Amino acid sequence: MRDDTQLQIAKSPEASAPSQAQADEAESSRYWKATSGYTYREMVRMRQDAGNQGYAQQEALLTTLMKREQRALGRPLEVLEFGCGFGRHASYLASTEGIRYHGYDFSEPMMEPLRQAPPVGLGPVEERLFCGPDALTAVGGRTFDVVFTVSVLIHNPPERLPGLLESLGKLVRPGGLLCLVENQLVPFGVWENAWHQGCWLHPYAELTPAGWDLHHGGGLLATHDVYVLKRNTSQTRRFFQLQSVEQPRDERQALTLESLHVQSLPRLRAWTEHAGEVLRAGDGLQGMRVSELSERLSVELKRSERRQRLLSLSDELVHLRAAPPEAARTPAAPPASRYANDTVAENVVVDAPLDTTWAHVDPRLSRVVHIFHQEWYGIRAASGYAPGHKIGITANRTLTATDHRRIVETCETLGARSIIFQGFSPNALEVMHMLRRVFGSAIRLCCVWHGSTAQFHFDFELETFSRLLTLREQGLLDAVACVKPEMHLMSPLLFQKVLLNLPPRIAREDQRHRAPLTRAAFVPTPNNWWKNFYSNVFVAASLPGMERVFVTSPFTARQELPLRASVINVGHLNRSELFNLIRETDVVLNVTLAECQPMTALEGLAHGVACLTGPLTLGTLDEHPFQRLVQIAGTGSLGQIRSALERVVGLRERSPEEYAQMLEDYTQMLCDQAINHYLEFAQP
Repeated sequence: MRDDTQLQIAKSPEASAPSQAQADEAESSRYWKATSGYTYREMVRMRQDAGNQGYAQQEALLTTLMKREQRALGRPLEVLEFGCGFGRHASYLASTEGIRYHGYDFSEPMMEPLRQAPPVGLGPVEERLFCGPDALTAVGGRTFDVVFTVSVLIHNPPERLPGLLESLGKLVRPGGLLCLVENQLVPFGVWENAWHQGCWLHPYAELTPAGWDLHHGGGLLATHDVYVLKRNTSQTRRFFQLQSVEQPRDERQALTLESLHVQSLPRLRAWTEHAGEVLRAGDGLQGMRVSELSERLSVELKRSERRQRLLSLSDELVHLRAAPPEAARTPAAPPASRYANDTVAENVVVDAPLDTTWAHVDPRLSRVVHIFHQEWYGIRAASGYAPGHKIGITANRTLTATDHRRIVETCETLGARSIIFQGFSPNALEVMHMLRRVFGSAIRLCCVWHGSTAQFHFDFELETFSRLLTLREQGLLDAVACVKPEMHLMSPLLFQKVLLNLPPRIAREDQRHRAPLTRAAFVPTPNNWWKNFYSNVFVAASLPGMERVFVTSPFTARQELPLRASVINVGHLNRSELFNLIRETDVVLNVTLAECQPMTALEGLAHGVACLTGPLTLGTLDEHPFQRLVQIAGTGSLGQIRSALERVVGLRERSPEEYAQMLEDYTQMLCDQAINHYLEFAQP
């Protein structure tokens, strides 16, 4: 975003004679073509850290607008951002379900971060990103359902606006929208300031072409207005008020141009007041340029310092591994039972399809990076469903200096603001030290412990938990959270709220809660006593009407056991195979004696298949009818498990619509709370 929240005037509007306008345009063009996208992204980050809330507001508004248009269209929405720059909006729109994002910019240096590290969903890059002096030529005749700009037109002199709007209109398909998130409403164009070699306030109502409707949204954003333009059939200009981007646009009562001029007076009044202040100060243009150069110098100094620290990573790694044992003490390797699969081809993977295909998307978490261990199946799944970028490291092999450099450079390229370590290991500890050394306090380092106090009989779990508290107290970690409720009673150093795992993001057509019963159940737990394996299998296989029970662990069938259903061992499943099996079943059973937030319960929920569990203690979520339906207080009671199983299967067969609505309501409630907790944890 090319944005300025200050208002300073260095010369009067009358100074913009044609020759001056051409000079201003050339200066502005040279500025953006010479500006590094990495540098500008850092400038935006600094403004956000200083309290600028405008960026988050714009991202939330555009997300809502795009989702609404996609739902109304009923097919993938083709979107083009005019002036995409380093990819602030691409970072979340490209991975939003149902949206095909495209970006155009005339500055290759500004686009470099986006090309080098495209967000999930933006591919192939050569077909989705365009650069050239003219957008119409660059996109090669393509048209789009929505074309939008954010603080781009303000950097073009008034003489260019009619031609630009005409070009943007040609990029919009019939029935499509042109959405401008630009300067607040003014009655006529004025030269605002010299920020980024020139900013203007443009009168978009006056500039609306014949044959277009303009819906003006004032007050939807703190520092900008929203202008949604759509072709009409009258070949005239019509004006309407845009009350919200969530609701259908109201065209029952048109506004007059004069009434819009009245609405524009506050912005014009603010312009004149600041103009007087700057003229009295007498240093408008010089002061603005000094301010901008100071901001840019600060950014470049920070980037230079990071590059120097990055060069010393190899030395730092040697230093860490040579530290005395008591100073660098880390937990021993966890039990082999924690691993689902220890076959890892690469030490480090970035945004792998396994970790992004089913991820939720939230623009507020687009600068979060999750670091997890590829071998730890459940934690990898929890990480993969959460919003943000993903880096998978190995837990079983030593990371090299090249691996560390790749992790650091990836975080730099992605513009990470928060790193969340999902789980802990000696390798994770080394990466924490590296990131802290390179980025200092510019990036927030957090860690999530996925265990519970019931697991403290494993030395690994107790030592890991204690070590994380020490790292939090020492300041290497900024925050530590748990997925088990009320763990903050163990230490005030822990995040007060439970970090909720999210279900995978599944397309509606892949859900099956309204499909006919299959007379099959699924028990995905390991075969050990605390997972209560035989209790789950016995109850499912002895239920009248149940024909098949799928298990992933070896099962010894005894003739003495009165089992009605066939028990089928499907063995280890990859993620897609697991999802396909869930869709073939009526219910999942995961009633264990000690549990946090079982991933199979969340994966079943996403596919419209209920999962029986023991008590999860999830606060207000436990009061939802769905949790009252599936949670079992007496996890060792075969009778209670059977009663719950009969309730779930009976409701699904008797009232599939009620069952489906219950699951959908709970899923939405869970996702909302999970995202909010992540926001508090990662970005306090």
